[in-house]
Amino acid sequence: MKIEQLVKFSTASTTFEVYPDGSESAALFYGGKKVLSIGRVRLGNFDESLGLAEKLRRHLANDSLLAEADSETVIPFGCEYRARRHWNYSGNIVELTDDIAADNGGTIRELALENITFTFAPEKVEILLCGEKSFRRYPAADGVIYDGAVLPVAVKVTSAEGFAAEFYCGDDFWRHNGAQSVPGASARHTIEVKDGGVHWVRQVLSIPDEVECEKRPWRFKALFAVGKTGESAECAADDTLKTSGCFAAPAAHRNLRSFIRKSSGKALLLEVSTPLFCEDGSHIARPNKKILHGCLGELFDEYLWAASVTARREGVFTIKCDIPELENSVIVNNLAAAPEIIEEEEDTAL
Repeated sequence: MKIEQLVKFSTASTTFEVYPDGSESAALFYGGKKVLSIGRVRLGNFDESLGLAEKLRRHLANDSLLAEADSETVIPFGCEYRARRHWNYSGNIVELTDDIAADNGGTIRELALENITFTFAPEKVEILLCGEKSFRRYPAADGVIYDGAVLPVAVKVTSAEGFAAEFYCGDDFWRHNGAQSVPGASARHTIEVKDGGVHWVRQVLSIPDEVECEKRPWRFKALFAVGKTGESAECAADDTLKTSGCFAAPAAHRNLRSFIRKSSGKALLLEVSTPLFCEDGSHIARPNKKILHGCLGELFDEYLWAASVTARREGVFTIKCDIPELENSVIVNNLAAAPEIIEEEEDTAL
């Protein structure tokens, strides 16, 4: 299996790197400076950084609007935990999909997702907690600013240099809150300003030995991005589709794809007005149940598809989002701009 020493993609604004081993799995750069570092998972007493890299490979789409990478690490101890990652990079936004499993039939009782580090001095730190209506502002001085079980859905850090970086935990809030459904289980998130940056430790699951534990794999998705402070470079549109309500609903996807296919316009715009938090389980194939989820990841997935389709017609596609809980979100602002052309560095395979 091909294992590269480094996967590196760049646009005019940002650079994204993926690594086969070490303490970082990936990093995002802005203006040549690292702004976000993505760590590695920890399962039980084993840290993924001690594991063996089994895969790292890349793919750049023909239109150069989407870059992808796949990485895989196995921890060759105990029940052989395995972490697979898929990365999508477009529009100066990165989507991460984690698939975590115990190969030899073991159980996952302790699961910490990748540590997230904003690697620059913060002027302002904002956190959106699960179920709340807006970002809360926290002190930017050294010290622990958040320590609790409630999920930080998004963390946004602003620099005095005129840019901001943001990490969004993904739409499956119910999965992050899985510890709530297991008696005796717990979760803990710690966010601390130190060493000239902001550090987020994500312990999403801790189940005591005496509690029965289901043998199952776990999947988590996330988005992260960087951009100029307050920037929302909206494109003029020839044709616009306006929609409201949770975009995770299957009908919303069907309506958008029909609009894209039928429109003769060159510059197409999706205008979405929706709350971030929704409990309609039918949107995620669980009808008649209340399952807390979001839709920002769903919007990014359609951004990838629609940008590619319109590019084949020499057009552009953008999304204007009105999501009250994510006011001035970096990710939301980046979706309002057409994706930049991506370039890749030459392969360096092991």
